Amino acid sequence: MDNQTKYLSQIKTNKLENLDYEFIIAQLCVLNNKPFEDMKKALDDLISSGLFALNGEEAVNYNQPNNEMLEDAKRLLLKNKDPKKQKSNKPFKLEGKIQGTKSDFAFLIPFDKTYPDVFISAGNLKGAINNDTVSVEVMGNRDNKNKRLEGRVLAILERGNTLVVGKIFIGKSNAMVMPDDVKFGKDILVPLSKLNGASDGDKVVVKVNKFYNDKKNPEGEISEVLGRPNEIETEVKAIIRSYNLYETFPNKVLEVAKTLPDEVDMQKYLGKRKDLTNINTFTIDGEDTRDIDDAISISKNSNGTYKLGVHIADVGEYVTLNSVIDKEAFKRGTSVYFPNLVLPMLPRELSNGICSLNEMVNRLALSVFMDINLKGEVTNYEICESIIKSKKRFTYTVVQKIIEGDKRECELNAPFVNDIKLMQELNLVLIKMREKRGAIDFEIPESKITLNELGDVLTIEKAPRDDSHRLIESFMVAANETIATHFKNMKAPFVYRVHEQPDSEKMANFLRLATGYGVKTTAYPDNISPLDLQRILKQVEELDCKVMLNSLCLRSLKKAKYSPECLGHFGLASTMYCHFTSPIRRYPDLTIHRIIKLFLRGQLEGKLLTEQRQFVAASSLNSSDREQAADKVERDVDDLYRVFYMTHHIGEEFEGIVSGVTNFGVFVQLENTVEGMIKITDLPRDGYVFDDLDNVLKGAKNTFTIGKKVKVKCVNANVLAREIDFVLIP
Repeated sequence: MDNQTKYLSQIKTNKLENLDYEFIIAQLCVLNNKPFEDMKKALDDLISSGLFALNGEEAVNYNQPNNEMLEDAKRLLLKNKDPKKQKSNKPFKLEGKIQGTKSDFAFLIPFDKTYPDVFISAGNLKGAINNDTVSVEVMGNRDNKNKRLEGRVLAILERGNTLVVGKIFIGKSNAMVMPDDVKFGKDILVPLSKLNGASDGDKVVVKVNKFYNDKKNPEGEISEVLGRPNEIETEVKAIIRSYNLYETFPNKVLEVAKTLPDEVDMQKYLGKRKDLTNINTFTIDGEDTRDIDDAISISKNSNGTYKLGVHIADVGEYVTLNSVIDKEAFKRGTSVYFPNLVLPMLPRELSNGICSLNEMVNRLALSVFMDINLKGEVTNYEICESIIKSKKRFTYTVVQKIIEGDKRECELNAPFVNDIKLMQELNLVLIKMREKRGAIDFEIPESKITLNELGDVLTIEKAPRDDSHRLIESFMVAANETIATHFKNMKAPFVYRVHEQPDSEKMANFLRLATGYGVKTTAYPDNISPLDLQRILKQVEELDCKVMLNSLCLRSLKKAKYSPECLGHFGLASTMYCHFTSPIRRYPDLTIHRIIKLFLRGQLEGKLLTEQRQFVAASSLNSSDREQAADKVERDVDDLYRVFYMTHHIGEEFEGIVSGVTNFGVFVQLENTVEGMIKITDLPRDGYVFDDLDNVLKGAKNTFTIGKKVKVKCVNANVLAREIDFVLIP
């Protein structure tokens, strides 16, 4: 068998056809024990000769005898070059963003999502690099939106990278910054006169001043020195700066923030707001919560229903539309949280000052009172502008102890014990109601990362999620649904939190996997309901694969986002939902607070109505984008801390569960949520075949499936690559 036939057979056997170009190369390297460059050339030869096509194009029939395989491929190549077919493939233009790769080529991610990604060779990039917005001439049939398209850059419309993080190397005549992001594609030239204190080998931020539309390196200057590489503080900063995030606010924002009041002027608001300062209102948050924007109260009505009060900081009173602070908040979109740091959406004077519902101080709020019956139904509600005074700042830990009847905590907090027990009573009612309608409560543990005074990782463990956490979740969901329902019925402009029906293909794959673990279901992937998924996940509650199947189920769903249209929330089985409860840290909440206040004051009409209607679309789109970026940077930093943690545990043994299976190895998650990989070369020698449909790596003697218990030893923790390597202990 010649090499080309061998490589084609490996691609088919290991089901590599639909993987990305670089992943295919990486897997061929493993299978043939050859360098990356050798396998890259081999794959390029297969592609250029027409024997193999990327991205699911018409493929060769690999099941034919070997001596017929190449002839069949040649016939396929001639078929694809049919002159009549080529004439119909008229070039057309698309705009989008460039997505670079580790190699010289790139892809266009079109703004028009009905088109697939467009392959662009190195010679057709015309100086465009990762994240640039470009116009591309596409070679292909506009009407055939499922086949691979190729194109060439016509114009660079906007540069996407003006600030780049990397490592600097200083020479005799100039310096070069090698970007951390390999997708950037080029090193950046820095004159020695523009080092701004950087030393050879430092991690830096470089501001790019000049780009060139050829192979010439961009030029720039050092704008910030982050520190020495491989140190925890440096690497955390590097990740944060790579997302263009900063701890500080512009001076003009800080100047305005300093003019804000430190306390509420009661005389200014009495008679204009409902005075709730005398009711038993309190907050429940984590020990390390940085901003407190929600408080709760409860009582029983004479008819036996509960009266739940949810009181949210009235940020809109201090941050008006298009003000200096508002523009910065819109730009940030959300607060971003790390184990020892927060990048707030609003300046400290707001987030920790006048807007934070601190203990025993008067604060402005938007309150919603809900009458809730024993079925968990909201039978009546009231929305109002208010003044509140939180009587106590509780932590989840203390509230949980009171729920469990801890004698000491009950004595210390006697004025609040009955309220907390009544809240738990209502919490159970609401949980039962949501469960009945089909809401999915994913069992996916979050990490709690604790640092020591030097900033190094002390512990990583599962974050608790008990009745005290669920109590707050239940009450915030009830408030969000009540507010969304009111303004949907009003047909007012609004920002909704939406979670659309899942993609049928992804859901079919999940159902196939779940049934492989003994799950029984009659659900159809193209018309699945939240209740169907809830029932599936209940069947695996006692299995070792529980967490992994919950994670796979979640990944099979679409991402929740913000929208001016009320499309419902699939995961919560809710027809109307919004985010109303966190305006200190989420911009969409602040957007709808302004609309609520205009409604309460009878001003949601005319010019103001038009203004809000136009703004909610921009707010929804931007908030969704900023939320995704925040999720990514938080995940990247957490991964970095996990790697640093494991550098202290090299050589130690752990018990874990297989959390993912690929054709190049298996991922293993430890009890503390740390995840690493056992490379296929470190698994017991066997003839492994990867089944991507059932997520199984199977050999003659060994089989690895999601949820399998394994014992591993940590052998490597690469900080720069953010990778943890395990080996299997038999």
